[in-house]
Amino acid sequence: MSNFLNVTSQIDQFFRELMELIPQFYVDGFGKNSIGLVPGRLETEDVQIGLDEFCENLLIEKLRASNCSLRLFSEHTQLNIGDSSEINYFITCDPFDGSGHYMRGLPAEWWTVLTVWDPKSLVPVWACAADFIRKEIYFADSNGVKLEIYSTGEIINLQSSKDTKVSNDSIIACYIMSPKYLRLLGNKLNNFTKIMESQFPKMRFWPDGGACSYPWLSRGMTNAYVMFDEPRTEIDPGLGFVWASGLKVYSVSKSGNLEEYVFDPNKSSESIPWFIASCTEDFAKDIVDLIFGYNENSQ
Repeated sequence: MSNFLNVTSQIDQFFRELMELIPQFYVDGFGKNSIGLVPGRLETEDVQIGLDEFCENLLIEKLRASNCSLRLFSEHTQLNIGDSSEINYFITCDPFDGSGHYMRGLPAEWWTVLTVWDPKSLVPVWACAADFIRKEIYFADSNGVKLEIYSTGEIINLQSSKDTKVSNDSIIACYIMSPKYLRLLGNKLNNFTKIMESQFPKMRFWPDGGACSYPWLSRGMTNAYVMFDEPRTEIDPGLGFVWASGLKVYSVSKSGNLEEYVFDPNKSSESIPWFIASCTEDFAKDIVDLIFGYNENSQ
């Protein structure tokens, strides 16, 4: 079996085991305890909980069983697995996205998101994400993105939105579940939301985000994800879905210029001041134009 199949088959097992374990963990109250800070994050933003640690340790166990040489960039740690002199793949992962919800008893948006990278070209080769609430597994490769309905095994081919303009049908995701991010988005997008209310009153904001944003963008359920001070650890695990779906991800300057975001393993603990993931480049530009067209105080 090739290195690629060894790695992806072990990761597939990892996702399927978690799909069975996590609902029971919730019933039992397992893993809600806080065990430490997330590197590069304030305690008020995010903490590592027992379930994060369990998921990460299980992933490491599976990756070691692949007998491949890997460099893991997890939300909580970085380490080499196998022979570090000749790395076969980089892996970016959020072992459990939604720990803030889980530790507070909220049964909503529990995910694991992971991308496998060619270590030389820094181009994704495969990605996977599990939605534990809806029991769905997403797979991304050079042929696109597929969804597996876990209970039946049904496979569905997915397509991202091709919209180029904000409209009444648009759904834009923004994480606003902590005071910091609600404040940042409120300050930066105050006039933008007024324009939405005036021109596109039927559009919707989805109030969650992070690594789990990218499967839904690939599925066409959302058109964009807009954040300020977005940690790279929330971006990099989902970039395999960006690659497979032809989505666009940008760092936006204070003047509104779009610079394509790229994975940089040396900057994984940093944050992006203004970040947009979008179904198309034109849709991202339209968001920026609307913000700057009606917000004289945005710079």
